[in-house]
Amino acid sequence: MTPTGGRSRALRLLVGIGISLVFVLATVSRVDLAEVADAFRRVDFRVVLITVPLIFLELVLRGLRWRGLLAPMAPVTLGRSVAYLAIGYFANSILPARLGDLARAYLAGQSFGISRLGVLGTVVVERLSDGLFILGLVFVLGVVVAGGGSLASSAGLLVVVAAIGAVGLVVTIAWLRRSREGRIRMRARELIDRVLVGADALRSTRGAALLVVLTVVAFLPSVINFALLANAAGVQLTLAQSALVMGALALSTSIPAAPGSIGTYEFVGLSIVTALGVNAEVGLALVVLIHLIVTIPLALAGMFAAWRLHFRVSEIGQDAEPAVLAREAP
Repeated sequence: MTPTGGRSRALRLLVGIGISLVFVLATVSRVDLAEVADAFRRVDFRVVLITVPLIFLELVLRGLRWRGLLAPMAPVTLGRSVAYLAIGYFANSILPARLGDLARAYLAGQSFGISRLGVLGTVVVERLSDGLFILGLVFVLGVVVAGGGSLASSAGLLVVVAAIGAVGLVVTIAWLRRSREGRIRMRARELIDRVLVGADALRSTRGAALLVVLTVVAFLPSVINFALLANAAGVQLTLAQSALVMGALALSTSIPAAPGSIGTYEFVGLSIVTALGVNAEVGLALVVLIHLIVTIPLALAGMFAAWRLHFRVSEIGQDAEPAVLAREAP
């Protein structure tokens, strides 16, 4: 690793920690921490034994979806797709700004013998499909569950911003791909074409349908988990309300922050559950609990997969550099 790369990584980490610290302070200023601790102690932790298998069910479903996206480039077994997906989750728990997605693309591409930028393209397709589905879901549930108001307005604004961003991205990509002038544009076009290989699975009706179905189905275990944990904390939430909270929490991970989305996750979760009428202290205890449940088992699974595949933690961090992927040889 070069000194410049080391400084860049340290700067990203410091910025991420700074963002998380702001959100942590904003969150704890809204609650009595002693009461949060009491609410945490009152949780029926036997329910955790039920929720952990659901976490791994979601992992397998997402691994199946990723395997389908990789299929046009290489035949990958479900076990291998799940293993590298878990490594990506582990990397996201120790790296800021979801850089674990880049590490997954690099390591998987290297292992599967295919373009790392192509693998990154499949990750982009995953993120876009999740984001669009969840934005739509939060908007609809903001109207139906929360009766409109600020939740629906916020979700509606996000949908508009996402639509504008998507159109801008498509126009920019089309312009770069058609332009043949200048070395920088040619290089950008070359990189974009390699990334777009990751969307080849969507050229078939079956591939597109599989993506849509698995995106929706993979979200269900997390919704059931939140409803179960809410009940264990003494909070009665419907599945629709639980889906609204989990959708908002999923969106919160897109905010650049410290490893594991610490702070941003809790701030967004507390805002949503209190809007649903849940006591702030109980709500924060519940959000912290779901954060631990969705992070720790997957991180441990990723650590185990990395150990089995002989990857070192330092190696994973170095492979999460954007410049590493961009230097891929033709």
